[in-house]
Amino acid sequence: MQKKTYYIKSSKVAEKKKLFLFSDVHFREGFPIKKLAQILIQAELAEPDYICIAGDLINDAKNPGDLNLLSPFLDSLSKIAPIVMGFGNHDLLGKEGKQWIYYLNEDYLGLLLNTPKLHLVDNRGWKDRDIEFTGVTMPYDYYERCHESIDYTKTYIDTIASSLLNKQQKELYQVLFFHSPISVLELASENKLESLKGTDLILSGHLHGGLTPPLFEFFLRRRGIVGPPNLANRMIFPNHVRGHVQLKDIDAVISTGISKLNMPVADIILPPSVTEIIIDKPKILTKK
Repeated sequence: MQKKTYYIKSSKVAEKKKLFLFSDVHFREGFPIKKLAQILIQAELAEPDYICIAGDLINDAKNPGDLNLLSPFLDSLSKIAPIVMGFGNHDLLGKEGKQWIYYLNEDYLGLLLNTPKLHLVDNRGWKDRDIEFTGVTMPYDYYERCHESIDYTKTYIDTIASSLLNKQQKELYQVLFFHSPISVLELASENKLESLKGTDLILSGHLHGGLTPPLFEFFLRRRGIVGPPNLANRMIFPNHVRGHVQLKDIDAVISTGISKLNMPVADIILPPSVTEIIIDKPKILTKK
């Protein structure tokens, strides 16, 4: 399992913060449990202040697999540090034939809500001392009908999601969970999202690193080889699929995910990945 570390400077934090981030576990029937054990080991070694899950913990809300195997994993994580989790599309979609439909699994939701120290930021926020986490859960139409379009993203964030984002305490360090980075970062890079003015860090996943083997990451930079089919005309060589993206006023970190493809052999070419994010105050140079 790969681990990457990114450093961010902010005067908003009173003391150094470490976030441990992963996404896109896609837990399902027959999921290799050793992957969960590897995540736990990496989280223990990191000794983070917060564990962040950027969506798609399960693969199919209608058939999520044995939740009794997922429960001890979340319990063990919560003993390391508080968990903050945002929803992805697969957390709220179920497979019906060949079609994905909106599906809320009450057993899965109950598991999340009853896990100690797990804070589900599903269109809500959670704050702790000098940091606040907010999650925007995009609806079914965004993924399955509108192909994560830029226009839909802008309209949704600046209208429906704006009431949530306007509740943020701007003096706190603001972390936003937004599962799919592709449209939100295109808009943020052009300063076209008024509601994101107070956001300091965006955490995303969803794109599975563009299914890019590590050998090619250097050449493609933040682009990937292929994205999810619902991206339509942006499916080939999608942008913002991995790593630390620095915009004018916002940082973003995109997790490449735990399960890149639902095949064990794929882990050799596309290894699972976790991320450390260290946020610290900028150093002040003084004259001697």
